[in-house]
Amino acid sequence: MKRIIALILFGIMNFSLSQAQTFSGTYTAEWQWDMNKNTNFVNLLRLELNVPLWNGGTFEAATLHVAKTNDGIIDDWQGFSNIEADNMFGGIAVLGYMHEWKAGHVFVGVRNVNEDFFTSDITALFTNSSCGIVPTIGSSYPIANYPFSGLTVYFDVQKGGWLFRNSLYNGVGYNGWKHGDNPFLVRPKKDGIFDMAQLEYSHDRGNYFAGVAVHTRQFGIDDEGEMVSADEAERKTTCAWWVYGEQSLWRSADKDVSLMAQYSENTSHRSGCYRYAEIGGAYRDSLNECGVSGQYARYHQGNEYSLELTWKRQINKNIAIQPTFQYIKNANGNFTVLSARLYYSF
Repeated sequence: MKRIIALILFGIMNFSLSQAQTFSGTYTAEWQWDMNKNTNFVNLLRLELNVPLWNGGTFEAATLHVAKTNDGIIDDWQGFSNIEADNMFGGIAVLGYMHEWKAGHVFVGVRNVNEDFFTSDITALFTNSSCGIVPTIGSSYPIANYPFSGLTVYFDVQKGGWLFRNSLYNGVGYNGWKHGDNPFLVRPKKDGIFDMAQLEYSHDRGNYFAGVAVHTRQFGIDDEGEMVSADEAERKTTCAWWVYGEQSLWRSADKDVSLMAQYSENTSHRSGCYRYAEIGGAYRDSLNECGVSGQYARYHQGNEYSLELTWKRQINKNIAIQPTFQYIKNANGNFTVLSARLYYSF
């Protein structure tokens, strides 16, 4: 399987050389310190390639590369860093065909939920994993969520300020290159089927959306507090829903102050996390983004509360830095984390 995937990628790259493609990437380095004795250094490289094929059609590809020096430095549940993952020489984030027309898009290929859902100006600022995908989904299903991907059929339709998105995925995400562990697998009998739908409304000063996710498997929690495997999951349909809103409260020239809030629940209390709420705000101008966010998550094993303070400074068009402080409380204790990120885009 690894050889077949490599041949496919090689053939696509050869074809792209004769097209007007665009190639870009982002390198993110994050130093983490628990303000005691534990530190970690995480590196994430994302490479992207887009090749126009014909009118409205584009081949899209993106890869992920992760390296870190240590495993988790605190015993939190949400994941205080949205880029931390196991060391990975290379994984596929996106690989497929996107077709665009006046009213929307259709994509067929490998993709993950983070490409299309839970994206907004404010949530993109915060570094806690729950701002990238609510834990009622991310901690309850082993889906195509960073750093995993899966075969996907995605479409969106837009009319005026309204946008509807829907994605259908294999029920489990993968990031390997082996026969039984790769993102090209489609195994509905074993992995189930996962679908996400979201309705958005945007205007000049605000962005609001509501959505629902449905999985044909129930991934409960075992005696050790871990999510059961696909082989052990029940053939029972469960779902999660969420609402989100952000509104500009004050705006002058390039300066803006906005407030955000979101809430989500999972229909099964046997899920890893079945309730989540967050409220926060952000200040933005041409060079700075500052934000504060308070979060509550009800996990199978108890409650977790977190507070994040962050500041992102754009140094030039390619480089940005972002120091962040987080305070987290759960049944395992009280934790503090100080981190600093460097972004380099090319």
